[in-house]
Amino acid sequence: MPLTRIVFFGTPEFASGTLRALAQDARMEVVGVVTAPDKPAGRGQTLRASHVSNTAHELGLSVLKPVKLKDPEFLRALADLQADVFAVVAFRMLPKEVWNMPPLGTFNVHASLLPDYRGAAPIQWAVANGDTQTGVTTFLLNDRIDEGAILLQEHLSVAPNETIAALYERLMHAGAALAVKTVRDLWNGNSHPIPQNIGENARLAPKIFADFAELERLSTLEDIHHRIRACDSFPGASLALSEAPEKRIKVYGSKIIKLYNTEDYNKRIELIISDTYIHLAQGENLLSIQEIQWPGKRKMDSSDFLRGFRKRGKFALKQ
Repeated sequence: MPLTRIVFFGTPEFASGTLRALAQDARMEVVGVVTAPDKPAGRGQTLRASHVSNTAHELGLSVLKPVKLKDPEFLRALADLQADVFAVVAFRMLPKEVWNMPPLGTFNVHASLLPDYRGAAPIQWAVANGDTQTGVTTFLLNDRIDEGAILLQEHLSVAPNETIAALYERLMHAGAALAVKTVRDLWNGNSHPIPQNIGENARLAPKIFADFAELERLSTLEDIHHRIRACDSFPGASLALSEAPEKRIKVYGSKIIKLYNTEDYNKRIELIISDTYIHLAQGENLLSIQEIQWPGKRKMDSSDFLRGFRKRGKFALKQ
């Protein structure tokens, strides 16, 4: 039986997990990888290849790095690979000339339970909103972003204190396994696409910017706890104090101590620094901060920070 010929499209680390799974499956052959062109990075602005590019070279796969996806030379090179199916994970929007090319179609692995969280940052928004359930979806590409017919889905529970880094890792592995199953179903004719029913309750997941991490924009400790979890890897949740609004303090590893008095949600939020702990407080509601990074300092455990930081008391968040 011939192997399923696949061209893989992806750029970040999240996509590399799926690339590895497809390349290592005995019934599949990744005949080419498409990723973003090398970009300048670091102080020296040295050109740096994408995570997927590095993974592809490690696996001995040929790589294409088109600047324009409608470039005739790129389209010819893509057609020459004679793929049965295209698999896409965390890549830019493909034109019809590309996604309509393979006979079995082009599918995408998306880190949410579509139609919920269509957009660039589904994992961050799911954690920031305090969701207890999430998952991954494979769907057929069309000319609209994240709106193609659903092929398969896998549900995952989210723990109350789980950070985005931990959830990212679990979703990456779940997405990789789902991609392998999706390719097998498409190849064997066992796929049954279901059109998405995009209702008014389906949330969007737009790209996040610096203000996403600014905790003083939030009104409750519960929202702050979820936002700290969502920013744990990048960019790091931050807050400005009324005493020094031009400086931003980064906080990590929050844990709820008390969160039962909703009448306190309209009260001012304060940062409490004592001899033994760092808390965020809103009335009787308390949130413990495990790690902190003062402006110009390295990130450290709260206990280490307290040994070197002499100031104690309550500090109001800038509103």
